[in-house]
This record gives sequence, C-alpha cells and structure tokens, in this order.
Amino acid sequence: MQGLRRHPELDNMPDFLFENTLILSDPREENCYQTIKDYCCPNFTLMSFTAIISFIQLSLFIVMCFFGDFNLQNTILQFSDETLDNFGRCSAYNVKYQLEFYRLLTCLFIFNNVKDLCGELLLQVIVVSMVEKFINKKTTLFLYLLTGVAGSITFIVFYDQSIQGNSFCLFGMVGLMFGFIIQNAQQDEARQVIMQVTIFILIIGIIGFFYKNSLIFGIYGSFLIGIIIGLIQPTQNRIFQRTKLKFVGLGVIFMYFTGFIYIFFSFRIPSHPIQQQ
Repeated sequence: MQGLRRHPELDNMPDFLFENTLILSDPREENCYQTIKDYCCPNFTLMSFTAIISFIQLSLFIVMCFFGDFNLQNTILQFSDETLDNFGRCSAYNVKYQLEFYRLLTCLFIFNNVKDLCGELLLQVIVVSMVEKFINKKTTLFLYLLTGVAGSITFIVFYDQSIQGNSFCLFGMVGLMFGFIIQNAQQDEARQVIMQVTIFILIIGIIGFFYKNSLIFGIYGSFLIGIIIGLIQPTQNRIFQRTKLKFVGLGVIFMYFTGFIYIFFSFRIPSHPIQQQ
C-alpha cells in the first residue's frame, strides 16, 4: 500500500480495512473524467492503436463529408450509395465479378452515417483499448483487420447487399476478449465464460432475427474467429504453450477462410446490390 494516497481523515483507521481496496482517497476528490476513463477504457491513450485507428476513421468520415453526396431522405449525414461505393463499400458483386478484393478491407473504415460513426467509435474506444492491455499495438492491428475481413467474407457468402463492416471488427475484438478470458481462467471459471459466450451469441441472433439485420452472419464470423484467436494467442501476461490446441486453432482459421472463399467463388451468383443498408 506504500506510495498510494489516503485521505487525511482516514489516517487513524486500521490498515487491514484497506487491504485489497482500490479506493484509498475521498471519492469527493476524485476526477470524474479520470474515473470514467479508468472504468470504461483504462488503456486508452493518444498514442494507442485505438486512438490511431479511431482518428483515421473519423478523418475519412470528414473527407467523405467534403467530397461526397448525401441521401437527405434518410438519417442525418447519411451518405449516398455512390459516395459509399467510391470510398470502398463492399458487396459480393464487386468482389466476385470485378475482383475488387480491397473492398473487404476498405469497408472496415467507412461509416454509413453520423449515428453509426458515434456509436461504433464509442464502443471501439472501450473494447479495443481493453484488448490492448493483453497484446501489443502491431498484433492488435493485425487481429483487428483479420477478424474484420473474416466478417466481410462471411457476409458476402450469404448476402448480396453492400456493407460497411466496422461492426465486424468490434465483435471480433469482443470474441478475442472472451478467448483471452477462457485461456486464462480455471476450469470452472472457463465453463462459466463459455456459458456467457453462448448466451451472448443467442442474444445477438435473436436481435438479428427480430430486426432482420443482415449483418448477423458477418458478426458471427468475426466473433468466432476472434474467440479462436483469443484461445491460442499468447498475451503479455501469459506465454501460451499448448502446442496441439494452437495447431488445431490455426487449422480451423485456415479452413474457415479457404472454405468460405471456395464456396463463394464456386457456388455464389450474386446480383448487383440495389438497396442501401
């Protein structure tokens, strides 16, 4: 406890009352902003991956506002189909018939409207900054893009609509966190986390069913890949040594990507998307 500040009024209290206690000062003197940051995004800094990727996406949104067109009949600052397509929105038609594979990646950085921008950047600051606690910046970037592309590939296998896929990255990071928790938990704790993951998946599925959200398959794909990576990825707190499980995990990821790519190019006949999602 040495080096931590305790409020003067508490100096006469016995030390054992403060063992394993996080709050050692008067809550009235706590900084509100710092408290919120500590609870919601404790690892967020201006030079973190979360800040950098959020700044890039926000900057691209501003550029789209200056050089793009808007669909004034929908949500405020809702971009037109042409603008979204020009800036990299993805669809099965573009990938298969025009071989524009870059769209699987570029769709992760654009937003449909200002509502999506605010909501997803807020979640990104919370979720991705938590992931950065366990792995370094370069690994976070790679896994962020990998889970996002996994969601994009899964989506275009099932749907013809055009997509902006930032939500795939977010759910991939959520899956990654679940994988980290299971990897570092004891057997009984791991079972509880697995049950929580199952409930989470069911809730997402039910919400997608009632709201007829076509992004559900992409979300499931990125979430699944995130969990698998989290189970086999070494972290800063633990060196992963279960070689057999790591080999199986990498095999599952490889078969997932190759299998869906094979199905897409062998059996899918996508039509040109005509509705904005």
